[in-house]
Amino acid sequence: MTKTNLRLQLQVIDKDTNFDNVMIGNSHFNDDVWDLRPFITVKTIKESQKYIRFEYIESHDMKQTAKQYAYYKLGKIKPITVHGNINSGLPIFIEYCSINGIKSFADVTKDDFLNFSLWMKDEKKVAVGTGFISSHVVEEIIKTGQIKGWNVPQTNIFKGITSNQLWNSKKAMQANKTKPIPEDVFDKILYHAVHNEKDILTKAGIIIQSQTGLRINEVLSICKGCVKPVYDGDKVYDYMEVTLGKTEKGEPIIHKVFINDLVENVIEELTQATKPLRRLSGLKELFLTKSMKLNGKIVVYKSGRWGEVKLTPFIKRWNIQDNKGNLYPLKSHQFRATFVRELIKRKVPIAIIMKQYSHVSIEMTSHYLTLQEEEVKEIYTDMILSPESKIAGLRAKEIKGKLDNLFHGKTEEEIETIISNLSKSMSFNPLPTGVCLYDFRRGNCTDGDGCFFYNCPNYITEVRFYPILKQELDLLEKEMARLKELGQEPAWQVQYVKYQHLKPLIESLEVQLDGKENIS
Repeated sequence: MTKTNLRLQLQVIDKDTNFDNVMIGNSHFNDDVWDLRPFITVKTIKESQKYIRFEYIESHDMKQTAKQYAYYKLGKIKPITVHGNINSGLPIFIEYCSINGIKSFADVTKDDFLNFSLWMKDEKKVAVGTGFISSHVVEEIIKTGQIKGWNVPQTNIFKGITSNQLWNSKKAMQANKTKPIPEDVFDKILYHAVHNEKDILTKAGIIIQSQTGLRINEVLSICKGCVKPVYDGDKVYDYMEVTLGKTEKGEPIIHKVFINDLVENVIEELTQATKPLRRLSGLKELFLTKSMKLNGKIVVYKSGRWGEVKLTPFIKRWNIQDNKGNLYPLKSHQFRATFVRELIKRKVPIAIIMKQYSHVSIEMTSHYLTLQEEEVKEIYTDMILSPESKIAGLRAKEIKGKLDNLFHGKTEEEIETIISNLSKSMSFNPLPTGVCLYDFRRGNCTDGDGCFFYNCPNYITEVRFYPILKQELDLLEKEMARLKELGQEPAWQVQYVKYQHLKPLIESLEVQLDGKENIS
């Protein structure tokens, strides 16, 4: 009985398999071009990225091994990623092999692998990311091939060396880590997008990304009629249907994402602006444009050059600068990190969002669940532990003192590394107005569901939570006055206990807001 991969319907191959009978999408295994269009249906992905090409590999032996690797990976990861490995990562190694007379992966030695990296660094002068990916693909082909029985070296040529070590990729990833947009810059970007921007595609893309945290390729997938209402008693909420392709290895999934008035209004504006293009083309997508490369053919806008063609001119057009006076180097994926930060600033923990919206559908909350715990944790760490943070709480002075000692004499890069390491070692439990530092690995907190965190030594807050804390204090004072007037002394005493701890906390934050450094 023939076994298949249920997602991509790939036959499981072994050393006895007749490759003439193996199909991949619309192609045969022995074809030099694999047509993956049945697996990649998203229109925002370039047509060229829906094919895996092997013609550039002259050696039949190396081509066969590369195909076996590609076929194996198609059963493990997204087809678009396999395309990148074979058509972006591998070609530079094949070029190196051609120059050095290497005609089989089996002939690759440890020295070849080391010299390949040196050649990329010294001769090709590739970026760290490019060098790492190319080296990693070669390393993975050989290591996987040793297990699968492909024609690769049978000895461990990577002993003492890896792609990570050669390219120091972890350090590079830390340096290139996506950071949220600074708050003042974010405000300028959103203001100009809402009030000044005339290019409707740019305007809609920025507003939707900034208000939903969606990736740009997901934004570009939205179609006419994507905004729909959902009723909860007397209340009506609007949500948007969007294709979240990155959540699955195979077919993209339609998810529902709650939206606000800014998003709803710009989608309506975009719908009207692109109506003539939809009528002429028969397409249902909203982000449509005339392609000059295709003689004016109407197509769905592609995400590949969104930053270069849309975001960079937008920043220049409205002269949006960073704190050093330079034009801000905006990248579209920063909106996602910024969205996480804004959720936290609004005191909306991810778990609360899931609980609040579960009455509608699980799919309605799935979008928010893709916000990784690590993303949330890093935002909280930076907010509470950075040198610029202004914190309050029973242990605030102790924590700030220890941090000052850690940061003393360190460069900005070194401080970022320290904060990143702290985020991995510490336990952060998001609260509506700060964080709880209690480590649940020690067992459940003795306060349990009765926790009143303002008088707890594990509770820390920061000035960015001040508005909501101040609002809570104002409401508490009004409630205490009402209870006093009604003569309800026991109920007043309960509220007064909270007041005794909340009032000093807010006063401590107000002192720091005024520019003084004393911490309660």
